[in-house]
Amino acid sequence: MRKTRESVVKTTKTSTARTAVGAAPSADGSTQDVATQVMGLLDQIEALIPGFLHYDTNDAKRVAAVARFAPDLVPQVITTVTALPPVGGVNIFDVEGGKAALAFNENLQPVVQRLSSLLDGVQFTVDSQLARAATQALSTYAWAKKHAKGPDGVALRPYLDGMTRTIKKVLNRRKPSASTPAPPSTPAPHAQGFLAPNLAQAGADIDDDLPQDFREALEEAVRD
Repeated sequence: MRKTRESVVKTTKTSTARTAVGAAPSADGSTQDVATQVMGLLDQIEALIPGFLHYDTNDAKRVAAVARFAPDLVPQVITTVTALPPVGGVNIFDVEGGKAALAFNENLQPVVQRLSSLLDGVQFTVDSQLARAATQALSTYAWAKKHAKGPDGVALRPYLDGMTRTIKKVLNRRKPSASTPAPPSTPAPHAQGFLAPNLAQAGADIDDDLPQDFREALEEAVRD
Protein backbone atom coordinates (compact mmCIF):
# COMPACT_ATOMS: atom_id res chain seq x y z
CA MET A 1 0.00 0.00 0.00
CA ARG A 2 2.83 2.40 0.87
CA LYS A 3 4.56 1.83 -2.45
CA THR A 4 1.31 2.35 -4.30
CA ARG A 5 0.64 5.60 -2.46
CA GLU A 6 4.16 6.88 -3.10
CA SER A 7 3.84 5.91 -6.75
CA VAL A 8 0.59 7.83 -7.10
CA VAL A 9 2.06 10.91 -5.40
CA LYS A 10 5.16 10.77 -7.58
CA THR A 11 3.09 10.36 -10.73
CA THR A 12 0.85 13.26 -9.74
CA LYS A 13 3.84 15.52 -9.04
CA THR A 14 5.44 14.58 -12.35
CA SER A 15 2.22 15.22 -14.23
CA THR A 16 1.76 18.56 -12.49
CA ALA A 17 5.34 19.59 -13.25
CA ARG A 18 4.92 18.69 -16.92
CA THR A 19 1.70 20.64 -17.10
CA ALA A 20 3.35 23.67 -15.48
CA VAL A 21 6.33 23.53 -17.83
CA GLY A 22 4.09 23.28 -20.87
CA ALA A 23 1.73 26.03 -19.77
CA ALA A 24 1.64 29.14 -21.91
CA PRO A 25 -0.64 32.13 -22.23
CA SER A 26 -3.49 31.53 -24.65
CA ALA A 27 -6.27 33.59 -26.15
CA ASP A 28 -8.98 31.76 -24.21
CA GLY A 29 -7.82 33.26 -20.91
CA SER A 30 -6.56 30.01 -19.37
CA THR A 31 -3.82 31.88 -17.55
CA GLN A 32 -6.55 33.65 -15.60
CA ASP A 33 -7.69 30.25 -14.35
CA VAL A 34 -4.11 29.43 -13.39
CA ALA A 35 -3.80 32.73 -11.52
CA THR A 36 -7.05 32.02 -9.66
CA GLN A 37 -5.84 28.56 -8.63
CA VAL A 38 -2.48 29.91 -7.47
CA MET A 39 -4.20 32.61 -5.42
CA GLY A 40 -6.31 29.91 -3.78
CA LEU A 41 -3.19 27.93 -2.90
CA LEU A 42 -1.56 31.05 -1.47
CA ASP A 43 -4.64 31.61 0.68
CA GLN A 44 -4.21 28.08 2.01
CA ILE A 45 -0.52 28.69 2.75
CA GLU A 46 -1.39 31.90 4.56
CA ALA A 47 -3.99 30.09 6.65
CA LEU A 48 -1.43 27.43 7.65
CA ILE A 49 1.00 29.94 9.20
CA PRO A 50 0.15 30.42 12.91
CA GLY A 51 -0.48 34.05 13.82
CA PHE A 52 0.11 35.23 10.24
CA LEU A 53 0.37 39.02 10.00
CA HIS A 54 0.04 41.03 6.83
CA TYR A 55 3.08 43.16 6.08
CA ASP A 56 2.82 46.56 7.72
CA THR A 57 5.09 49.09 6.04
CA ASN A 58 4.73 51.46 9.00
CA ASP A 59 5.91 48.93 11.56
CA ALA A 60 8.12 46.51 9.62
CA LYS A 61 11.38 48.40 10.12
CA ARG A 62 10.91 48.66 13.89
CA VAL A 63 9.94 44.98 14.24
CA ALA A 64 12.90 43.82 12.15
CA ALA A 65 15.30 45.99 14.18
CA VAL A 66 14.13 44.40 17.43
CA ALA A 67 13.91 40.88 16.03
CA ARG A 68 17.58 40.79 15.06
CA PHE A 69 18.53 40.61 18.76
CA ALA A 70 16.49 37.47 19.34
CA PRO A 71 18.62 34.64 17.83
CA ASP A 72 21.61 35.40 20.09
CA LEU A 73 20.04 37.04 23.13
CA VAL A 74 16.97 34.85 23.72
CA PRO A 75 18.91 31.57 24.24
CA GLN A 76 21.16 33.29 26.79
CA VAL A 77 18.17 34.68 28.69
CA ILE A 78 16.46 31.27 28.61
CA THR A 79 19.55 29.72 30.17
CA THR A 80 19.74 32.46 32.79
CA VAL A 81 16.15 32.44 33.98
CA THR A 82 16.02 28.65 33.91
CA ALA A 83 19.07 28.37 36.15
CA LEU A 84 18.06 31.11 38.59
CA PRO A 85 14.84 31.52 40.58
CA PRO A 86 12.70 34.55 39.75
CA VAL A 87 14.01 37.67 41.47
CA GLY A 88 11.48 38.66 44.08
CA GLY A 89 9.09 36.06 42.67
CA VAL A 90 8.77 38.02 39.42
CA ASN A 91 9.83 36.65 36.03
CA ILE A 92 9.06 38.90 33.07
CA PHE A 93 10.48 36.50 30.50
CA ASP A 94 8.32 33.75 29.00
CA VAL A 95 10.73 30.85 28.61
CA GLU A 96 8.36 28.64 26.66
CA GLY A 97 7.35 31.56 24.47
CA GLY A 98 11.00 32.32 23.76
CA LYS A 99 11.69 28.70 22.83
CA ALA A 100 8.64 28.68 20.60
CA ALA A 101 9.77 31.87 18.86
CA LEU A 102 13.21 30.43 18.15
CA ALA A 103 11.70 27.18 16.85
CA PHE A 104 9.25 29.16 14.72
CA ASN A 105 12.13 31.05 13.14
CA GLU A 106 14.17 27.90 12.52
CA ASN A 107 11.29 26.00 10.97
CA LEU A 108 9.85 28.83 8.88
CA GLN A 109 13.06 30.29 7.47
CA PRO A 110 13.27 27.63 4.71
CA VAL A 111 9.67 28.51 3.86
CA VAL A 112 10.56 32.21 3.69
CA GLN A 113 13.47 31.46 1.38
CA ARG A 114 11.37 29.20 -0.83
CA LEU A 115 8.55 31.74 -1.08
CA SER A 116 11.07 34.48 -1.87
CA SER A 117 12.53 32.30 -4.61
CA LEU A 118 9.02 31.57 -5.86
CA LEU A 119 8.21 35.29 -5.96
CA ASP A 120 11.40 36.03 -7.90
CA GLY A 121 10.67 33.17 -10.29
CA VAL A 122 7.09 34.24 -10.95
CA GLN A 123 8.19 37.82 -11.60
CA PHE A 124 10.96 36.62 -13.93
CA THR A 125 8.47 34.40 -15.76
CA VAL A 126 6.07 37.33 -16.21
CA ASP A 127 8.87 39.65 -17.32
CA SER A 128 10.12 37.05 -19.81
CA GLN A 129 6.69 36.85 -21.42
CA LEU A 130 6.50 40.65 -21.58
CA ALA A 131 10.04 40.94 -22.95
CA ARG A 132 9.25 38.48 -25.75
CA ALA A 133 6.14 40.44 -26.67
CA ALA A 134 8.00 43.77 -26.43
CA THR A 135 10.72 42.53 -28.79
CA GLN A 136 8.12 41.46 -31.34
CA ALA A 137 6.28 44.75 -30.90
CA LEU A 138 9.48 46.69 -31.49
CA SER A 139 10.16 44.75 -34.69
CA THR A 140 6.61 45.48 -35.82
CA TYR A 141 7.09 49.16 -35.04
CA ALA A 142 10.30 49.25 -37.10
CA TRP A 143 8.49 47.66 -40.02
CA ALA A 144 5.53 50.04 -39.65
CA LYS A 145 7.83 53.04 -39.59
CA LYS A 146 9.36 52.08 -42.92
CA HIS A 147 6.06 51.02 -44.46
CA ALA A 148 4.32 54.26 -43.40
CA LYS A 149 6.66 56.26 -45.65
CA GLY A 150 5.21 54.61 -48.75
CA PRO A 151 1.92 55.39 -50.49
CA ASP A 152 0.27 52.35 -48.92
CA GLY A 153 1.18 53.40 -45.40
CA VAL A 154 -1.15 56.36 -44.93
CA ALA A 155 -3.52 54.41 -42.69
CA LEU A 156 -0.58 53.37 -40.49
CA ARG A 157 0.56 56.88 -39.65
CA PRO A 158 -1.87 57.69 -36.80
CA TYR A 159 -1.00 54.38 -35.11
CA LEU A 160 2.68 54.99 -35.74
CA ASP A 161 2.46 58.38 -34.02
CA GLY A 162 0.98 56.71 -30.95
CA MET A 163 3.72 54.08 -30.83
CA THR A 164 6.38 56.75 -31.26
CA ARG A 165 5.00 58.72 -28.32
CA THR A 166 4.97 55.56 -26.23
CA ILE A 167 8.61 54.77 -26.93
CA LYS A 168 9.58 58.36 -26.10
CA LYS A 169 7.63 58.12 -22.86
CA VAL A 170 9.36 54.86 -21.85
CA LEU A 171 12.80 56.26 -22.61
CA ASN A 172 12.09 59.46 -20.70
CA ARG A 173 11.15 57.50 -17.57
CA ARG A 174 14.83 56.73 -17.10
CA LYS A 175 16.40 59.50 -15.05
CA PRO A 176 20.17 60.10 -14.90
CA SER A 177 21.85 59.20 -11.64
CA ALA A 178 23.50 61.88 -9.51
CA SER A 179 26.93 60.83 -10.78
CA THR A 180 25.89 60.92 -14.45
CA PRO A 181 27.29 64.00 -16.19
CA ALA A 182 24.82 66.38 -17.78
CA PRO A 183 24.03 65.52 -21.40
CA PRO A 184 25.57 67.72 -24.11
CA SER A 185 23.38 70.56 -25.36
CA THR A 186 23.70 69.32 -28.95
CA PRO A 187 23.49 65.68 -30.03
CA ALA A 188 26.57 63.89 -31.32
CA PRO A 189 27.01 63.88 -35.11
CA HIS A 190 26.06 60.22 -35.39
CA ALA A 191 22.91 60.62 -33.27
CA GLN A 192 19.65 60.50 -35.18
CA GLY A 193 15.99 60.96 -34.33
CA PHE A 194 14.74 61.37 -30.79
CA LEU A 195 16.61 58.34 -29.41
CA ALA A 196 19.97 60.05 -28.99
CA PRO A 197 18.95 62.84 -26.56
CA ASN A 198 16.81 60.44 -24.57
CA LEU A 199 19.62 57.93 -24.26
CA ALA A 200 21.93 60.75 -23.25
CA GLN A 201 19.55 61.77 -20.49
CA ALA A 202 19.11 58.20 -19.31
CA GLY A 203 22.86 57.73 -19.08
CA ALA A 204 24.60 54.39 -18.79
CA ASP A 205 21.62 52.73 -17.11
CA ILE A 206 19.98 52.08 -20.47
CA ASP A 207 23.11 50.39 -21.77
CA ASP A 208 23.45 48.29 -18.64
CA ASP A 209 19.84 47.17 -18.48
CA LEU A 210 18.92 46.44 -22.07
CA PRO A 211 20.29 43.39 -23.87
CA GLN A 212 22.59 44.21 -26.77
CA ASP A 213 20.26 42.83 -29.45
CA PHE A 214 17.23 44.68 -28.06
CA ARG A 215 19.16 47.94 -27.72
CA GLU A 216 20.34 47.66 -31.32
CA ALA A 217 16.79 46.93 -32.44
CA LEU A 218 15.55 49.94 -30.47
CA GLU A 219 18.15 52.20 -32.02
CA GLU A 220 17.23 50.93 -35.46
CA ALA A 221 13.51 51.31 -34.83
CA VAL A 222 13.67 54.95 -33.76
CA ARG A 223 16.25 56.03 -36.32
CA ASP A 224 14.88 58.56 -38.80
